[in-house]
Amino acid sequence: MNVFVSYSRRDGFVNMTMLTNLHKRLSETSEPFIHAIEEPNLKHQQLAVLMALFRCNLIVLLVSPASEKSPWVWLEIFLGRLLMRPIITIDAQVFSDWR
Repeated sequence: MNVFVSYSRRDGFVNMTMLTNLHKRLSETSEPFIHAIEEPNLKHQQLAVLMALFRCNLIVLLVSPASEKSPWVWLEIFLGRLLMRPIITIDAQVFSDWR
């Protein structure tokens, strides 16, 4: 199963440590796409994000104050709904011990 993780790191609620731990956990049962993890391997950043979104079977939205205001997160969720992908929302503070 391909899992797309939508988030924003602009407010500090979500950081690389949290995303790395989440990637590790999701990798046990699925193929996660987390842009911050994949970024060094991507030639065309925005296109890669959109392609991963189109290929995903599930979207995990990490909710934080910044994600609620992010135009990119809004676009990812909008497209996910158009594609009829299930969306799981998780409060980013749940992973506070992973920071």
